[in-house]
Amino acid sequence: RTEGLIYHTIILTNETRACHFVDSLCSRLALASKNVKSLCLCGTVQLATAAEVMHLCSGVCSLALWILPEGDNHAMPDFLLEALNGLPLSWLSIQLSTVFRGTAMPFLPSIPIFSHVTHLELLEGWVLWGSPIGIPCLTQLTHISLRVFTKQTVPASLQMILANCVILEVLVLRVTEEVSTVEKWLLEHGLDDPCIIVTAKSPRDTWDRVASDGMSLW
Repeated sequence: RTEGLIYHTIILTNETRACHFVDSLCSRLALASKNVKSLCLCGTVQLATAAEVMHLCSGVCSLALWILPEGDNHAMPDFLLEALNGLPLSWLSIQLSTVFRGTAMPFLPSIPIFSHVTHLELLEGWVLWGSPIGIPCLTQLTHISLRVFTKQTVPASLQMILANCVILEVLVLRVTEEVSTVEKWLLEHGLDDPCIIVTAKSPRDTWDRVASDGMSLW
């Protein structure tokens, strides 16, 4: 029971810590797969190490994958996508450029993990700039979090999500502008849906609550 509490939430912010985590649990696979339910990989954790951690923590339900792309290597890290697709996730917060580096625009519904989660957070604002990545096709989503910039976000992208994701309960729009400015912009484009929440809070605020079994805005 104690181990379950200790390992419920794992946050790895650098490569050294991540490698130590892998080394300490590689001979105790059941401990990691059974007890780790919330996992945050960020900072300087390398992609290969992130994949190892995900393979170890095969029972993770909530994942924040906030690793930035590495150097000039533009090949898609298939091993990372394989690790992602193998998790029983219900909650995913992801920097898409981590997985799709220098490749063609991803179509999310074609990737198993994106069709399974109910809570999805995409950190990059470009996903609402008119790129056809298929968010409106993910009709199983009940909670979505996206970044909005009034000068670049295409209103139709949000309208399609609201029209197609019929069981959507919450659409969180993260902003760096004044909340009132964004709310006015939404009204001007007919986006006054009651499920929309505009916030200046960072994804880390939401993660802290999810990791402690609270849902915060979600």
